[in-house]
Amino acid sequence: MGGILDVLGALLGALYVPLDVLLGWASRFPPAAAIGIVGVLSGLGVTLLQKFASRQSLLARCRADLRLLKARVKAAKASGDRETAARVQGLVGRISGKYMWGALKPALWSVPVIGIVALWCGSRLGFLPIRPGEEFGVTAHFEDGASGFAHVVPIEGLESQGPAIARVQAGKAEWTIKAVTEGTHALLVRHAGRTHEVALPVAHRGGRPPEPVTVFQRESPTGDRLQAVEIRLRDSLPPAWWNLTFQWGGWYILTALVVALALRRPLGVQ
Repeated sequence: MGGILDVLGALLGALYVPLDVLLGWASRFPPAAAIGIVGVLSGLGVTLLQKFASRQSLLARCRADLRLLKARVKAAKASGDRETAARVQGLVGRISGKYMWGALKPALWSVPVIGIVALWCGSRLGFLPIRPGEEFGVTAHFEDGASGFAHVVPIEGLESQGPAIARVQAGKAEWTIKAVTEGTHALLVRHAGRTHEVALPVAHRGGRPPEPVTVFQRESPTGDRLQAVEIRLRDSLPPAWWNLTFQWGGWYILTALVVALALRRPLGVQ
């Protein structure tokens, strides 16, 4: 299981690279605007894919045929001609199936693409970036057999607020760190003779948050190693009625859905 998760993580990391180029500029806006921009572009992309990845002329003919046939079914039932009604209803079912499949095929492309964009949005815009002068919590997670002490290695640009050495208790050790200067810093956590590095981007404006959790290993033969380092970041959006209480995810889905539905008629999507 761990190997599959590692492969998926590496794949997502590779897919995020072009998205950083295409959508990374949105991070220079306030969080709600940035997430809304990505949602609007996602809704537009889904609508354009629906239009150009499907046979719109065929779908239009299917809809026209269905309107005509449903009227004939209604007339046949009104006149008591059950045989004609059943025969025409069968034809309605076949055309409806053809229409649904033709309209559904673009989803085979759009759903995974939008899923990846949503994951990127959560990773890049779901939390606030770290700013110079800001303090944040760091938690190192260990296997059950870990003991002793862990410490953060002093480096330029980051300062430990409190002791740099922490005892490993209940599978974790914690620190409070202050970002002093702008730049991409390397937070170094050392335990049992091993040093683990976490990239910490710090920017005055724009920028991206660090990965909330960096996994180094899921299990070891000795069962006493550091597994992951967690950076406690601030959420970019609090739960609210306008984001359906789902924070960044609710706002992203809402903007994408509204735009996709609003553009169907202007773009002539069946």
